[in-house]
Amino acid sequence: MNSNKKPVMKFCRGNQRSRFQRRGATAVEFALVAPALFVVILCCAEFARLSMMRDLANNAAYETARFVIVEGADNDDAILMAHQVLARLGTQNATITINDGEEIEPLTRTVTIKIVIPMEDNSFFFASIYQGKEIRSEVSLNTERYAGYYNSN
Repeated sequence: MNSNKKPVMKFCRGNQRSRFQRRGATAVEFALVAPALFVVILCCAEFARLSMMRDLANNAAYETARFVIVEGADNDDAILMAHQVLARLGTQNATITINDGEEIEPLTRTVTIKIVIPMEDNSFFFASIYQGKEIRSEVSLNTERYAGYYNSN
């Protein structure tokens, strides 16, 4: 009878030992895979932020152009408006150009807003990758100030 019990005891002990050894193997595997997993997660977050920033630059250019085409708005108001829109995402060091630096006058026919955002100044994790790269947006709209806007002749 004793001979029947010994193999059963060894089988249980051997099973427990392999379970503890497997926990160590799992920890080692996680230690090897975790850095790559974290880099992938950070890359996803970075690209999502830059995509939102691109959309925000387009939106800021359009909203600023819509704001400035109405009579009474000037370049300073437009730049302030663009900075307010870009501040929604915490954008830094953006360059806003209106009509290539010319003042908006009562007879100005078209307003062109250009926004340039340096990616390296607005990156959370991988700023060195984006050196010299920019997000650009440009919108041109006809103003409501000149007589030709209402008359197609």
